[in-house]
Amino acid sequence: MEKVKRLSMGLLPHRLLLLQSMVLLLCFVMIAHSQATVVYRFLDRSLYINNSEPGATTSYKVSFTYNNEDPGPPQTIGSMEFEFCIDPIPRDPVYHPCVTPPGLNASNAVLSAQTGISDFTILSRSTNKIVLTRTPSSFNTNIPSSYTFDNIVNPNYTAKSYSIRLMNYASADASGSFINLGSVITQVNDAIFLETQVPPMLIFCMAGGVAQDCTSTAGGNYVDMGDLSSTETLRATSQMAIGTNASGGYVVTVNGGTMASGSSVIKALATPTASAPGNNQFGINLVANSSPAMGFDPDGPSVNAIVATGYDTPNLFKYSDGDMVVSAPNVSLMRRFTMSYVVNSPPSIRAGVYTTTLTYICTGRF
Repeated sequence: MEKVKRLSMGLLPHRLLLLQSMVLLLCFVMIAHSQATVVYRFLDRSLYINNSEPGATTSYKVSFTYNNEDPGPPQTIGSMEFEFCIDPIPRDPVYHPCVTPPGLNASNAVLSAQTGISDFTILSRSTNKIVLTRTPSSFNTNIPSSYTFDNIVNPNYTAKSYSIRLMNYASADASGSFINLGSVITQVNDAIFLETQVPPMLIFCMAGGVAQDCTSTAGGNYVDMGDLSSTETLRATSQMAIGTNASGGYVVTVNGGTMASGSSVIKALATPTASAPGNNQFGINLVANSSPAMGFDPDGPSVNAIVATGYDTPNLFKYSDGDMVVSAPNVSLMRRFTMSYVVNSPPSIRAGVYTTTLTYICTGRF
């Protein structure tokens, strides 16, 4: 009887050891199975669409961070799937089937840029799915990445949002279990069209004196130069100011005959000539002079408006009917010009009232 007891006591520890081994093996199998089915969510997901109008062909930039936060072995990444669906919930064909957004077409998509894990190429593409592939390799840190696709056609409706379902795999062909998943949601909308216009504008004023911005004038448009004398130069001035937004700028011409009294004429100076009392002379210029002392140089912010050749030399005067006296090549802000007039007469000039009417015509080149 005692031997039997000893034998029974000797067998008991072996039975316990076997039971413990089975429990440990079962736990190991459960843990191993659990690790094989762990699914992570992509972090920091975002989507940028270059043109969100319905039906537009545009580019999509999808950004996210591969998630490897949990402790464990590095993740192997071999492929990435982008699936365009109305419902954002991935991989649930029963309750959340993928319905392609009407009008969307990704079959001609081009991978134009990528960052982070950036050695992908397009493996396949269809109306609503793009699969990227790379040589599978492992990573053990979170990696922010982005992928830009050109030539995607937007859906043609605006009534509902749609999503891009995101999944990556260890395999190079998007087969097997996925590792990370997530989605980004967007919606196309008709663009808001804003329009305005700048009306064509030409500001032009003329008088004896004018403000640089044409807000005021003085002196009217009539000048009495006094009595002619063979020993003295008669002088007068007037001013004009001009500004325009015409892309081609503007030109100003002076029009009218020289001073005359009946058939007696004071000769217009055909070339730039100095004023000389006792000679038969009529001329103008548009700069400051010292002989005789009169006039001012142009003033105002737009230096692109200039005096024409022949009327831009101090102390030299000329006049020819229809000549251009000022021009600007493009848009020109306000600028003021002073016209100086000189009249000289010989002793033999006939008596009379000598007059002329000069018309300045400013033309904008819109």
